[in-house]
Amino acid sequence: MIVGYLGSIPFVTSSNKIRTFDNFNRASTARWAKHDLIGQKPVLEFIGNDIEKISFDMQLRADYGINPEKELENLRQMRDNGTAVTLILNNSPVTDNLWVIESLDEKVTFWGSGGEILSVSVSVSLLEYVGEIS
Repeated sequence: MIVGYLGSIPFVTSSNKIRTFDNFNRASTARWAKHDLIGQKPVLEFIGNDIEKISFDMQLRADYGINPEKELENLRQMRDNGTAVTLILNNSPVTDNLWVIESLDEKVTFWGSGGEILSVSVSVSLLEYVGEIS
């Protein structure tokens, strides 16, 4: 069953493959300007919404039908190239904008006898990508 996509990476659960996430967190803030006035409290002015941030954790495990090293390389390339991608959950884009990988935090939990990664926990941090300044 397809849960969603991060660009070309499907979040999927099936009897022979699991590539999903947990600890999903979405944060957003508003931007405010503070105008100081003599003898009075400052006046706030709403400027607009800030970019949204999303973070989640993934368990990439060989025994779940995933090649952890290949998956890590794909995520690193997306981060290092600044690739902006669509984030789809429940068959819908999360926002009208694209997303970029801000950071990856990798924790290898099991190694194979040949030095290959068998299991790794990855924390992914995404930033909403609105586009270029026009």
